[in-house]
Amino acid sequence: MKVSVDLQEPISYMSLWMVIAVALVLIIIAAQIIFRVQFKGRLRKPKKPKIKKVPPKTLEEIKSKYIKVLYNIEISARNSQTSVRESYQRVSGCIRDFVFEATGIPVDKYSLSEIRKLKMPILTQLVTEYYEPEFARETYSDIFSSIFKTRRVLESWR
Repeated sequence: MKVSVDLQEPISYMSLWMVIAVALVLIIIAAQIIFRVQFKGRLRKPKKPKIKKVPPKTLEEIKSKYIKVLYNIEISARNSQTSVRESYQRVSGCIRDFVFEATGIPVDKYSLSEIRKLKMPILTQLVTEYYEPEFARETYSDIFSSIFKTRRVLESWR
């Protein structure tokens, strides 16, 4: 019996798939290289923030500025002009702004977990103390004790 269709040998059409496979592998490798070059800085571990050293005279000025801020917060809390929650928020902002001015590290924008990573135990302890009363609807924390601790930290900062 005669067939009008000629069949091709299997090896003759297999080379096309091999070329496609090699081309895909090369495209993937090229994409990886481009991706790594493009995003090289983002794939590294974040750098440890540099602590700037301010002159002692300037540090004393910064300390006195924030001690005055703490004094105003304390007066507002004593006169019931601000709630305990708002007072804690202001104290937290005060110590964060102070550390930012004194060191250059933007802790005013950091969460508690980011502050912990800085390995500044005094700051971590204070911010941890403020967290519950700062975000709770009601709290039984002593704002005046916290202000006193914060003032001591400001005064002893080196």
